[in-house]
Amino acid sequence: MSATGQQQGGGLRTRRGLSRDKDPGHGMGMEATCWLSPGVLRRLIELPSPPLSRHQLKRLEEHRYSSAGRSLLEPLMQRYWEWLVGRVPSWIAPNLITIIGLATNVFTTLVLVYYCPTATEQAPLWAYLLCAVGLFIYQSLDAIDGKQARRTNSSSPLGELFDHGCDSLSTVFVVLGTSIAAQLGTNPDWMFFCCFAGMFMFYCAHWQTYVSGTLRFGIIDVTEVQIFIIIVYLLAAVGGSAFWQSLIPILNIQMKMIPAICTLLGAIFSCTNYFRVIFTGGVGKNGSTIAGTSVLSPVLHIGSVIILAMMIYKKSAVQLFENHPCLYILAFGFVSAKITNKLVVAHMTKSEMHLHDLAFLGPGLLFLDQYFNSFIDEYLVLWIALILSLFDLVRYCVSVCNQIACHLHIFVFKIKPCSVLGSAPH
Repeated sequence: MSATGQQQGGGLRTRRGLSRDKDPGHGMGMEATCWLSPGVLRRLIELPSPPLSRHQLKRLEEHRYSSAGRSLLEPLMQRYWEWLVGRVPSWIAPNLITIIGLATNVFTTLVLVYYCPTATEQAPLWAYLLCAVGLFIYQSLDAIDGKQARRTNSSSPLGELFDHGCDSLSTVFVVLGTSIAAQLGTNPDWMFFCCFAGMFMFYCAHWQTYVSGTLRFGIIDVTEVQIFIIIVYLLAAVGGSAFWQSLIPILNIQMKMIPAICTLLGAIFSCTNYFRVIFTGGVGKNGSTIAGTSVLSPVLHIGSVIILAMMIYKKSAVQLFENHPCLYILAFGFVSAKITNKLVVAHMTKSEMHLHDLAFLGPGLLFLDQYFNSFIDEYLVLWIALILSLFDLVRYCVSVCNQIACHLHIFVFKIKPCSVLGSAPH
């Protein structure tokens, strides 16, 4: 999503489309019953049993999006976003806009990963420019998907979940791409911190929403952070390695440390705001979460991810993270995206988050391999963990979207003709 930092924190909270129109819900697309074709593929991708209970689906119907606050640049960007959504045909589904933005961001970042697998190499100038353009496209499309939903009268709880889900995955690629652009692979401790701080901040944004029922935005928020990251990409294209390795007078530190230090300061600031809400803003009974659970319960999930990642990083006999930082961040990033999606679902359905989850299988295999003195090559286990984590994330997201679409009798990637014809004037 968050040296990506998130303005208030080192984490990127990709929530632009939500704050801008206060209506991120947009569920449309492929017909619910045709999300996947019957047969082996559908049985492989979908979970064997529905991920949501009947009571969760009922509470999902009653969910209403709530947000508060506005960032510094949003009033200026609103004019561009309003102009842009006006150029989008009314038959384009909001979820399709969201997924195109995500695919663009993922593709451009993977190009950078290809050229800089250890985050220490110098990529071609065009690769950095491509990432800058890709992030701007993602920002723009993420800003207008909710507006398109209102414009076409096709809002639904699935749209809000779809938006957050794509943002959680995009956060992983944004923090990774920023670290590569700044060549933080030469400082693995800082790269580890920046990437996991970004994922942690995005998780905390939804943690405080789970507690208070309201998604809050700060003066310095995701829009400002993404502009900063675009500038980092442009600096990498213009200055290259020489720029990031140059020393700052008086401070006597390399330029590449500026994004890392900004992430640290942002993380401190964000955590202060988040945990103030978490500890004092519970709307449930006796100050509990919106689901009536302990306000501290979500820490077990993100805490497990970070602790496992740190232990495996520090105890690796072959310097797994130092030699393969991009694969490492992606493997654990997919786990982070999965548990963030589950947190969003828990909030929207007012239900409890359970700790046991197949998402931890990949990190667990890495931990066990180290425990038994790496009897299997750690690099091979890392690839296995990455594939398992990605498959588990995709399987969960597809199953949840399919179940909600079927339950609400809505579309996922296209708009019903009646929605377009009955849409409110823009």
